[in-house]
Amino acid sequence: MSLDGHLSTGQGYLEENELPATCNKNRINVLLICIQNLIMINYLTKNSKTLLMILTILTGLFVFYPQLDYIPYISQGDHGRDLYAFSRAYEGDVPYQDYWWVYGPLMPYYYGSFFKALGVTIPSLMVGKLLLIIISGVFIYLSLSLYAKPSISFLAAAWYFLTYQDFFFTFNHAGGVAAIIVTTYCLLLYLKDQKTIRLYFALISIFLTCLIKVNFGLCNLLGLTIAVLFLDKLNGSPIDAKKTRYYITSLIILPACVFSIYFMLLHKLPIYAIRQCLPYLKSDHPYNVSLGEAFKIFLDINKFHFSQNLGNMFIISIIGISILQVIFAIKTTKGFFVVHKKAANAFVILLFFYILNLHEFILSGVYYRMFWTQPFSIMLTFLIISFAAGMLSKFARNLLLFGLLFCLTMIFSNHSLMMKALKIPINYMPIERTKVFTINPPQWKYTVFQTTEFLKSNLKENETFFALPYDTLYHYLTNKKSPTRQLIFFEHLNIPAEQEEKIIKELEEKNVNWVLLSSRLSLDKKGMGIFGKTYCPILHQYINDTFEEVVRYGDWVNEPGWAWNHGTMILKRK
Repeated sequence: MSLDGHLSTGQGYLEENELPATCNKNRINVLLICIQNLIMINYLTKNSKTLLMILTILTGLFVFYPQLDYIPYISQGDHGRDLYAFSRAYEGDVPYQDYWWVYGPLMPYYYGSFFKALGVTIPSLMVGKLLLIIISGVFIYLSLSLYAKPSISFLAAAWYFLTYQDFFFTFNHAGGVAAIIVTTYCLLLYLKDQKTIRLYFALISIFLTCLIKVNFGLCNLLGLTIAVLFLDKLNGSPIDAKKTRYYITSLIILPACVFSIYFMLLHKLPIYAIRQCLPYLKSDHPYNVSLGEAFKIFLDINKFHFSQNLGNMFIISIIGISILQVIFAIKTTKGFFVVHKKAANAFVILLFFYILNLHEFILSGVYYRMFWTQPFSIMLTFLIISFAAGMLSKFARNLLLFGLLFCLTMIFSNHSLMMKALKIPINYMPIERTKVFTINPPQWKYTVFQTTEFLKSNLKENETFFALPYDTLYHYLTNKKSPTRQLIFFEHLNIPAEQEEKIIKELEEKNVNWVLLSSRLSLDKKGMGIFGKTYCPILHQYINDTFEEVVRYGDWVNEPGWAWNHGTMILKRK
């Protein structure tokens, strides 16, 4: 029998015997899927809290998905440091030991895993950052929904997404913010049900925070301990065996684990290198202000922020009215705090953590260090609004929710229009390992492109180059490992002569034939300095004696900037 005969016979057999059974099976599957969907829809309809949590996740994706290939600025220093660190962690290098790193050791491995999974480009990192932002928004929603209406909690999370204050200079801090919010959620759960297990989950988040930014980890550990003591005292809970074990874990075991990890990573380094990686002494960083100065800056920033647009002015008006309404309720309602004890305690806890996480700003006066407190600011705001809304009529409450939703819609509309306006061909950076839109000036992009192409064309496969004062971006773009672990050279680093001589020795031993200098060498600003005069005179003399200029690109006329007015000079060994 021919092959066609076999096929036709088989076809007939299938038609006569299997097709009806298959159709019946498919009908059953479709029916089961429909039933499952109906059950799910029914469940979500009856469980608005779950439905709104799913909506929170979808809102975060909707807001931030267009930004996966967008970053406002790329700086040759700060972003270069992050990109280089993540790519080196992906290759197996260790933070602090193999390269200078100024934060905790966790995030290079976190973002390095996205490089490994999705490819070595900036959009790969943006996926990791998006995940952390959505986690933050979800836990803002969950935290508030313990003491506020789910609808208000959802609006709070959406407000966080749409007014997100981005640490524009680093990918690192998004992880720290997420971990701190999770800690707060666990503490608010403990306030609600007094289950000690909640506190152990909080300690896990604290531990991760310590490995992202150690000062915020320890500060929030202190805050957690004080808050638990306060709540236990308030509720008359004794320090029994279970609670004693918790305090031993939080005050002894957790700090010991954190200290052990940092000791393991840092103990082989000299003291000056440790201080450069963990600049927590006053003399280790250039920005120091008094408490009075910090308070004035705080007021000025908030005054500017609140008057910046109609959305902010609207929310301030709502806050003001809500506070007045709460004050009126306190005066007119007997036993107000007894009835609303847990909600009031939640407010106090959020306010306490807001103040705690201002500590970096209070010491430095640097405005973006206020960004750590944004989640607490939003939760405090919407907790007040929720409480005030509960005293309104149904019509007034719906009107308030509609007003907030309308305000968010307008913010999102402006946000979308801005994204559309910025993601144009002239803003695209097509260099391999970037592939993002950015608003860096075209001259900056062209300088980076020229410099990168020159290095790729002239360096041999096994050759690398030395970049300074702070231009690690080029090591990332060329996939060349830095010949020294030190990546930054400015006056505030307090680089001693011993370190300079060690760096020169490394350059000689590795036979480094190329040096890249950028125009930020001479930046007579606070903490920056002039290379060869205010810092690194030995290294400056060595480069002058050993290398000569080959090519120069970019802007060497205007004052160099963080991500603009960028000039490069490439030198070759004489």
